[in-house]
Amino acid sequence: MSLSPLPFKLIFVTGSMRSGTSLLHRLISTSPDAGERLAPARYIMDFIQLFHTYSNSESAFVSDYAKSNADFLAVTRQFVTDRLHDAWLHSGKPACLVLRTVEVAPTLPLVARLLPEAKFAVSVREPKDVIASILKVGEKQRKFWPRRETLASSKNLSRMCRTYNRAYLATVRTQRSDEALRKRIVFVRYEDAVADPAGALRDLWRRFDIAPGSTILTADSAKRTSIRQIMLHKYWRSYKTDLSEAPISAASIGSHKSALKASEIWAINWRCRILRRLFQYSGGGGSLEI
Repeated sequence: MSLSPLPFKLIFVTGSMRSGTSLLHRLISTSPDAGERLAPARYIMDFIQLFHTYSNSESAFVSDYAKSNADFLAVTRQFVTDRLHDAWLHSGKPACLVLRTVEVAPTLPLVARLLPEAKFAVSVREPKDVIASILKVGEKQRKFWPRRETLASSKNLSRMCRTYNRAYLATVRTQRSDEALRKRIVFVRYEDAVADPAGALRDLWRRFDIAPGSTILTADSAKRTSIRQIMLHKYWRSYKTDLSEAPISAASIGSHKSALKASEIWAINWRCRILRRLFQYSGGGGSLEI
């Protein structure tokens, strides 16, 4: 398959929901190489998810409509790169297009195959704080949209832990045997980004070869109409917090202590034990190396 290179560098900011992807996206966007922040790239990921579905368990439905799996991959890439080019134009033709979407995380190896020029900034956070934040969102969603069943509104702790694990495990396992993929990924802990944003992103600037940003965030109301519409939407506004578009704050670190019962804390620690150890939330210290 012949691949036409993109005329810009490409970074996807991803990770589990409520893991700090918005904060990481804002920090990276302080680079002079980055353009204006755009709305999350869910639309692009929905299309990639179709490729994931129909190139695997439901491939028979595509066999009569594509010459081969390689042709199916090429068609998908062409559509995605066209949309990325449009996003690049909307972002002001920056040297580096930085897009945020948590939907990339569970299928990151597939996205990496589809877009070999893409780099990935992956936000990680203590799973107990992630789940405490999801539960808080769920409270809002049951109020704003009582008939809509979501992960957040379900109160299903086991399901939330599975979602957290699924966001990272495929990437962690794949990169262990794929050095090329490993070089395209930088993990950034939310806690490190809050405590020392310049230090937390130092490795990212170097490895992704983009100009370092100031990493100084001020109160920044969304500039784009699309982002404002999302933040005011009856459903999507449930994800907005006091820290959204606000200066950096450590207020949410350790939030699980007042939100979770002792039995729930134990259950999350157990179900997420592999990633808690890898992300250094179960003792140890030092820099995050996976």
